[in-house]
Amino acid sequence: MVLSDLHENSGALQHFIRIAEHLPGGFDDIWLLGDVFGHSDDATGLEDLTQEVMDELMILMRYKGPAVQGNWEYWLTHPERDRSNKDQGKYTEQLTQRRTLLEKKKYKPLLDRLSANTALVSPETGEFTLFHGCSYCCLGNSVYQPQPCECYLFPRDLNTVTRGLFGNAENLRTPHFLFGHTHTPGFFTYSAASMINLWQFFPPDRANQPISYGDSNQRYGINPGSAGIAWRGLPRTALLLDTNEKTFTYLIDEERQTL
Repeated sequence: MVLSDLHENSGALQHFIRIAEHLPGGFDDIWLLGDVFGHSDDATGLEDLTQEVMDELMILMRYKGPAVQGNWEYWLTHPERDRSNKDQGKYTEQLTQRRTLLEKKKYKPLLDRLSANTALVSPETGEFTLFHGCSYCCLGNSVYQPQPCECYLFPRDLNTVTRGLFGNAENLRTPHFLFGHTHTPGFFTYSAASMINLWQFFPPDRANQPISYGDSNQRYGINPGSAGIAWRGLPRTALLLDTNEKTFTYLIDEERQTL
């Protein structure tokens, strides 16, 4: 199962685990695309990360699987940037509260797991590169150069995805990629034959229906959406990735569509 942008919503985490466990074949591990932390006010209505919620989030450590950092994990581990990074600085109070809690020995392994990689390619991820925002700094200006995990790939960014990822082997060494950050479930589909790249929004009525990525002429950039926050009419979503059958299936947290 692939999760992105959980944002401390431990209730949604437990529900997605139950959904995936009851599907034929279940699931083996959990791949994390970052932003397990932060924005709990939008996800659950809580301003602070409580010890009770943190205990529930530690369920993630029961499951193996690759992980990459989101912007919140990067911010949590780089307090020296609280003043120099305007976006990070807006959340200094929330970051400070979470850093204090995450210093506890029993919680540190989860933050360490999420902070180890900005982008990840491994035998475990196979045909996929994993990252939160982008695999390289695809945004920026002369004043501030964001980290790759702080960048966004929106549905409109077809040229960036085509030239910077599908068309650049230095930035994308695998046929496909998994990403998050925008909270927008859907996927880029790039045709190797025509070199045309399209974005397809995930329609909720296609939940629990496998989508094939096995066509060797097609390359995919897949966003699971946010597992923790329902926003702009979009449900909370996760992804079931079957690397044997070469399919991905969207899951919906139908029980928790509002705070």
